Amino acid sequence: MTFYKSRGFSSAGYPPDTCRLGTDGERYTGSIMYVYVLRSEKDHSQYVGMSEEPERRLKKEHNVGKVKSTKSKMPWKIIYTEYYKTREEARQREKYLKSAAGRRFRKNLGV
Repeated sequence: MTFYKSRGFSSAGYPPDTCRLGTDGERYTGSIMYVYVLRSEKDHSQYVGMSEEPERRLKKEHNVGKVKSTKSKMPWKIIYTEYYKTREEARQREKYLKSAAGRRFRKNLGV
């Protein structure tokens, strides 16, 4: 499993050094799946999600009330992202971040 951690995006909405994955310097130009953590500015609760375009999803879905589970705690802010080559890897990480161990990991993010 290869991932990139970030606390934000470049001005273009892409991770720094756009597609460099892994320690071998391999570049990947296909579709990238992001796993992201949002924090509510209302009550500081967190939401974990997965998307090909998390910035777009935040602006056009989470912060306008289209997602039932985030609607009541708007506005949201992205506090952490990771990206993966495949949807399966991203889903596995999303499930981990929603588990008890993942909640402990998120608690230690310090954001």
